Amino acid sequence: MRLKDVFISELKKRGIERIGTRLKKVISAEDPIARMALYVANGKAEVCKSDGGLQHSFTLDGHFTNLPPHAYVGRCMTEILLSKEELTSHPFPYILVDCRFYDEHSEKERWKLELQVKQTLGIVREYMWDEKLIVTHNFGYGRFYPSAEQFLREEKIDKVVLLDPNGEELFDNTNAECFIIGGIVDKSGKKKGYTSRIAKELEKEGIDVDSRRIELRGDVIGVPDRINHIAEIVLKVVLDGKGVEEAVKEVQPPLVAKWRLRKDLHERTVRVCAGGKTFRVVARSEFDYFKEWLNIRKQDFYEVCREQRFFIISDRVMERIKEGEWDERRRCFRLFKNR
Repeated sequence: MRLKDVFISELKKRGIERIGTRLKKVISAEDPIARMALYVANGKAEVCKSDGGLQHSFTLDGHFTNLPPHAYVGRCMTEILLSKEELTSHPFPYILVDCRFYDEHSEKERWKLELQVKQTLGIVREYMWDEKLIVTHNFGYGRFYPSAEQFLREEKIDKVVLLDPNGEELFDNTNAECFIIGGIVDKSGKKKGYTSRIAKELEKEGIDVDSRRIELRGDVIGVPDRINHIAEIVLKVVLDGKGVEEAVKEVQPPLVAKWRLRKDLHERTVRVCAGGKTFRVVARSEFDYFKEWLNIRKQDFYEVCREQRFFIISDRVMERIKEGEWDERRRCFRLFKNR
């Protein structure tokens, strides 16, 4: 359940079926109801009793209507029907970006880290509100805390999950009050294992951390590693109730999907020998198999096949090849001209 869903539920409890606003950024938003919820949760507006001044509104499913609203979102001159405190009392998890290794980043890495934190705030706003993003470096996005340890102690948070590619347990719909993502950008290849170091340092301070890795069909390859992407996967699973594989695919950039395709495609090919030459072929239908769980396009499939020198053939031709003679010594199917 996202903030928008809680907002709609609270409006219905108050008998509100249409809601208006004079806020231009809300009116022009792609999802005006979600934007209203964000404004209220961020303390920029309240839900107010209608003052009779508006002659247009939105239904709770976001459709514009030329009917007067039952309430409006803005600064109340009349009775407040729903405040920030009431809306945000529903439990939502924190996303904490731990930047304790910021000083070990190059200037380019720091720039990329700040960009990813900014993009993470955009993701958090789609599901929750700004205060739910905690950052341990003062980029100006979310809530700044000097350290994860200080935040966890002040908020008295017990259930903590650290998203770590080397975590001992798999991430699923894991219940937690706070999800920690390492604020790490590694363009030099010298920061491997840094997320695990965060867990060790937290545990030294007496904080119990559940380290979990996000996998895609038994491997971390193909799982996006950008901070904003990890946050989005977590929120899709925890708040939208989606499976990890589905969430990863929805977030996965085609470039990352191709990394996994390169790794797994070889196992789906068949080795063929003709005369003194050997080569590998792959059935065209294998694209459909990979498309089920990787965010790839047909052009990506063809490109990887070209890179690895795999010939794409029809399923019918593949069946005929597999009906042929198997050469045990050369470990290939023999290809005959007259078959």
